[in-house]
Amino acid sequence: MHALPMPETFDRKAVSAFARTLLDHRGADAVLDASGVARMGTLAVELLIAARKQWQADGKTLSIRDASDPFLTTIQAVGASVQLLQTGGPA
Repeated sequence: MHALPMPETFDRKAVSAFARTLLDHRGADAVLDASGVARMGTLAVELLIAARKQWQADGKTLSIRDASDPFLTTIQAVGASVQLLQTGGPA
C-alpha cells in the first residue's frame, strides 16, 4: 500500500489541501507517512483526529508510519498520541 506523505509544514493552508487528499482516499485503508513533517499546528492534529473517526466509522484502517520528532512533539503537546490518531487506538 502506498503511503500518503504528510506536508513538511502542516499549517492551516496545508491542512486544507491534505483534507482533500484524505477525502480522495476515503473508503479505503490508508497509511499516512509522517516522516517529513517538520512543523505542525493544532489544526492538523484536529484533522487527523477527525480522519481517524471517519475511517473507523467506515470500517477501514488508518495508520501513521515513520512519525518525525516534530510530529510527535506537536501531538504530545496537545495531549494526543499516535495511537489516538489511528484506527484501533483509544476512542
